[in-house]
Amino acid sequence: MVRARTWLLAIAGLSTLSGLVAGLLSVEDAESSQGAAFLAFLPIYVLTYLWMKADARERATQCPPGAIPLIVGLYPLAVPYHLLATRLAWRKGTALLWFLGFVSLAFVLNAAAACAGYFLAS
Repeated sequence: MVRARTWLLAIAGLSTLSGLVAGLLSVEDAESSQGAAFLAFLPIYVLTYLWMKADARERATQCPPGAIPLIVGLYPLAVPYHLLATRLAWRKGTALLWFLGFVSLAFVLNAAAACAGYFLAS
C-alpha cells in the first residue's frame, strides 16, 4: 500500500511540473500557458482522492461522507473537511496549519518553476 505522504509528494511534484510547463509555454502564448495549468487540475483531483483514501486507511477510519464529491465541486473545502473529520479534537488545528503550509509550498514551487521555465524559454 502506498503511504499518504507519497501522494502529497506527487501533488507537490505535479504542481512544480505544471509551473515549469506553464513558464515554458508563456513565452510563446499566454493561452497555452493557462491551458497547461488547467490540464494539471484533473491529475491533482485524482492524487487528492488517492491521498484521502491512503490517509483514512493509515488512521484506520473512513473518508467522511461527501468528501470525495467535494474534490471536484469545491476543492478548497474538500481537504479541510477531510482533515477535520478524520483527526482527533486536539489535532484538528495543527492539521489545518500543516495544510495551509503545504498549499503555500505548492504555490511557491509552482511560481518558482514557472519563473525558471520562462527564463529557460526566453
